[in-house]
Amino acid sequence: MTTQQIGLLLVQLLASLFVLASIGVLLLQGHEEKIKFRLYAVRDKLLYLKATGLIRDDSLVFKVFYRAMNTYVSQLDSLTMVSFLRAAHAAKTELEKANRERLIEEWVHSPMEVQEAINDFINLVMEALRYNSPMLHIVLAVVRHCHRLVSFLRSRFTLDIPVYRTYRYYESMHGSLAAHPYPVPQLV
Repeated sequence: MTTQQIGLLLVQLLASLFVLASIGVLLLQGHEEKIKFRLYAVRDKLLYLKATGLIRDDSLVFKVFYRAMNTYVSQLDSLTMVSFLRAAHAAKTELEKANRERLIEEWVHSPMEVQEAINDFINLVMEALRYNSPMLHIVLAVVRHCHRLVSFLRSRFTLDIPVYRTYRYYESMHGSLAAHPYPVPQLV
């Protein structure tokens, strides 16, 4: 190979890397937009259920989750980990303000469409947390597969990873609903 051929191959390699990087960025932006619009769709679905009379606007489920959804929508100008954690923390404190047992009881006794809308919202939050944080994937994998190591680390150190704590909060909310004696739709 001549130096000209090597030079052309390098130019072609750089151009190919640039095109692949551009496609990757566009795919990531598309996924972020998809999450945003799914959040809007879940909020609109809850409003539709209110308009059709399946849920009352004075019910605890509507008040708490509508405020939580609006908190996410207001914080998500650009879907970044910081903005998402800020919204997750604000929504989590809103959910904690409400009496959790009363909220779960009312949620379980609400129509199936309302339960599905709330499940969609919580699944979306958990998906967005996983999407926005590669570190969360690592932490979840370690927690799932290395129980002894996690126990040892917890006994020696304080493991305080905000995204993991937020993810576990929403996961525990689903766990408490699944353990409820009334039939609750299972998560996908």
